Amino acid sequence: MMMINMAHQEDAKERFYRNFRMQQANIQEQITHLPSIAPVAGERQDATEVILTNISRLTNDVRDATHFLPAYDHRVYTDAVNTLRKELDETTAKLAPKSRFQFRPRPPAAVDGDDAPKSDSRRLVNNRDGTKGEKTNGQPPISPPLSPGGGGSRGRSRSPRAIKVEGERDAVITLPADHSRTSSVGQLIDLSSCVVNLCSPTVEASRAAPFASLMLKGVEKSVVVAGHVDGPVHVTGLKRCVVVVTARQVRIHDCEEVDFYLWVRSEPIIEGCKGVRFAPLPEGMETGAEGENKWKEVKDFLWLKEGQSPNWGVLGEGERVKGEVWRGVMGDEGGDVKGVLGRFGIA
Repeated sequence: MMMINMAHQEDAKERFYRNFRMQQANIQEQITHLPSIAPVAGERQDATEVILTNISRLTNDVRDATHFLPAYDHRVYTDAVNTLRKELDETTAKLAPKSRFQFRPRPPAAVDGDDAPKSDSRRLVNNRDGTKGEKTNGQPPISPPLSPGGGGSRGRSRSPRAIKVEGERDAVITLPADHSRTSSVGQLIDLSSCVVNLCSPTVEASRAAPFASLMLKGVEKSVVVAGHVDGPVHVTGLKRCVVVVTARQVRIHDCEEVDFYLWVRSEPIIEGCKGVRFAPLPEGMETGAEGENKWKEVKDFLWLKEGQSPNWGVLGEGERVKGEVWRGVMGDEGGDVKGVLGRFGIA
């Protein structure tokens, strides 16, 4: 009889784990996409209410599982829910309109057509030739398209623009030299054997214009220098990559053999990962972020035992990429993708 009860408890734990992971992933995706929802007609507020309802439901599920979950497991699940709630609070705080305490001069009228300045994002969009997947060996680097978020007439609030790169192979990818990233949402999806440099042309510009959030998904055998992200970074399904980023929060899912060079304000969180390693930002890539860098205070939400998780480790100083290699990435090395990746040990 005792053996039957134990088997039943193990089945309940496994079912709860699978259900929790599914709900957690769904909520995380909803929070990630929240900045891209237009605030007009209460759309963003409605989406926020849905997320709050889902978090509340997940909280109740964890509370109801107390009778079959060990105390340590219950604490891990509770921490995961609290992290979701904190992430939502921080995201909504970033999106809240700033209070104005003084009158400001009326901005100049918008300029349309050919009279728009070269740095205008509309010109960047209109000048995009639409080509994708081009080989860049010996060719100029690809500049990602800028997708305006949210529809509507002039004068209506807009959601942050998305800087999205998808489906590229064997490419060097950089930001347009005159592009400001403030309030932009970065998305890198389904890339292979690419060198990506999303840093602004100068350190000063990088400090002044961070991304609002960043998503990396399905990237393999690539180097990504993401620069400064003011909000969360969500990393999913990366294999054999090197990632450099400064962020408030970094969440990493289902990644294998990825080296992360981080400055991060809160503890990095991993789930379903193998062979991921962590190091501080390379010398010369600091963005002036203030506070403590918690790059090695990693939490593995799927490692429920006491002690060090075998799924991640610290990248030793002797194994870290040297400064001259990073300079090659920042300078694009004339579009020599294979040459750059080879210097990182990525073939």
